[in-house]
Amino acid sequence: MTVVDESKQLTKIDDLKPCHLYISKSRSVLDDRIDSLKKFLKGKINFEVDFKIFYGGEEIDEGELVNFYNTPSFFSEKKVAVIKNIEKVSKNITSIITSLLSNPEIKNFSTVLVITAHEEDSNKKKINPNLLEAIKKIGVIKIIDKPLTGSLRKWLDEKSELDGIKFTNSAAVKLIENVNFDINLLRIEYEKLYTFIICQKDKIINEMAVDRLVDRVYDMKIFDLVDYIGERDRERAIVALKPLMMEKNPNLLGLITLVHRMFKAFMFIKSSDRGNNIDGIAWAKKYIQKHIGHSPYIVTKLMNKYIKSSKKYSRGEIAKVFEILSNYDVLFRTQETATKNLIVKMISEITEISA
Repeated sequence: MTVVDESKQLTKIDDLKPCHLYISKSRSVLDDRIDSLKKFLKGKINFEVDFKIFYGGEEIDEGELVNFYNTPSFFSEKKVAVIKNIEKVSKNITSIITSLLSNPEIKNFSTVLVITAHEEDSNKKKINPNLLEAIKKIGVIKIIDKPLTGSLRKWLDEKSELDGIKFTNSAAVKLIENVNFDINLLRIEYEKLYTFIICQKDKIINEMAVDRLVDRVYDMKIFDLVDYIGERDRERAIVALKPLMMEKNPNLLGLITLVHRMFKAFMFIKSSDRGNNIDGIAWAKKYIQKHIGHSPYIVTKLMNKYIKSSKKYSRGEIAKVFEILSNYDVLFRTQETATKNLIVKMISEITEISA
């Protein structure tokens, strides 16, 4: 799919193309995009008659859509029609939209079409290829990935400023990490912290408050455990294991995979030490981007952490770790559950290994 860059900041309504398609796995991100559009249009169009939202999944009236699109505005320079969840729109309506955007007179458009598409990995629904082709010719297609930390931090800073509270830098970082960079969880946990601090005289949320009120999600707890193994810190690794074992259905088979990936990154990093012009750091970064990192922020953070931790293991010890992981992978799979004692034994063997 060809994606048109939409990095240019919109300043006037003439900057809008005939059609803007936004695709994301996050419904909240798509909703935020529509909210941003409405803020941009404020004062530029008459919202009562020249802005209309049509919802996919609900029966869209064909005549109403065509009439709104084709009727020029007497009050605004442009009209805007938003069609949410295009993947749920009927084939007939999709054909009508495609036809409207394929009109040879589209350059003289008086109505902007803004379309959103929600794509879930588990149930991915393809957007009609004819519609995509029509949009690519005259409009903008923007694929919005899961918000990066910068985006989440901006939301947190703006929201707290509006609410009259403040986060210390370490508290903000901790909160975003605890929710595993999930905007929906961030909003929920923010409200919990807001309710706590709003009655306090000093309306500053510190890291201690985040630790007390916001649990780290399961994935982040596993990452903590893996980090301690990488640091050869047996005691802290075992402490990190405790809350994981208290989960209702702890699934720690993935622990083997995560530890294996970390030590493979260590192996790449170590290859730079051999003096054979191999850029192990670059290889490790590519590996992390492909298998571990979710965003540039996380990739950079993991690289810095792994470069430091890799110094605590020799190449010979890393090779032995792979053997240990292979043995425990078999043991874990032959048991219904990975018992705590078995996992503690594995942690001890890895962190206390010697070449």
